[in-house]
Amino acid sequence: MKYQFIISGVIGQEYDWWSGQRGTTTKMVRDFLDKHPDEEVDIAVSSPGGAVDQGLEIYDAIAQHGKVNAHIIGMTASAATFLCMGAKHIDMVDGSLMLIHNCSNMVFEWDSVNKEQLDQIIAKYQKMRKDLDTIDKVIASLYAKKTGKKLEECMEKMTTAMWLTPQDCLDFGLIDSIRKDDELT
Repeated sequence: MKYQFIISGVIGQEYDWWSGQRGTTTKMVRDFLDKHPDEEVDIAVSSPGGAVDQGLEIYDAIAQHGKVNAHIIGMTASAATFLCMGAKHIDMVDGSLMLIHNCSNMVFEWDSVNKEQLDQIIAKYQKMRKDLDTIDKVIASLYAKKTGKKLEECMEKMTTAMWLTPQDCLDFGLIDSIRKDDELT
């Protein structure tokens, strides 16, 4: 299969200087889709994920285009999975993997604090916890819309954070079909 665009590398990073890998940004996807406004397009996705905000924007761009077929290849995780949920059709190549999980934030504390300062740190992390819960619910709603499952079922699946086979994804409703190797030409 010939893909007209490939979403790979870190979502939200055009180039990762640390790894030397090209990533995919919202702008790159929107520019591609804008060049093919009335065409059905095939986009391959193989990415470890990345920035939630960019993943949500790419989801919207794909959904608004309306004629995108997403093809999950390799190991696709995190933001790279939920952005696919905006596609008209999603397939997964036999031998690929998908990981859906709860979102996360970086946490850095290395300090000596008194009890008032500790209360401030606790309050900061309680707010972060609430924000992460809200983000998880938004992401789960995208999976629920695709699968027809309840929000709670999708949140439970995200909490397990396990790699899913194409059959697992098909059974849960995250994809529409599994593409066998002999279909790859």
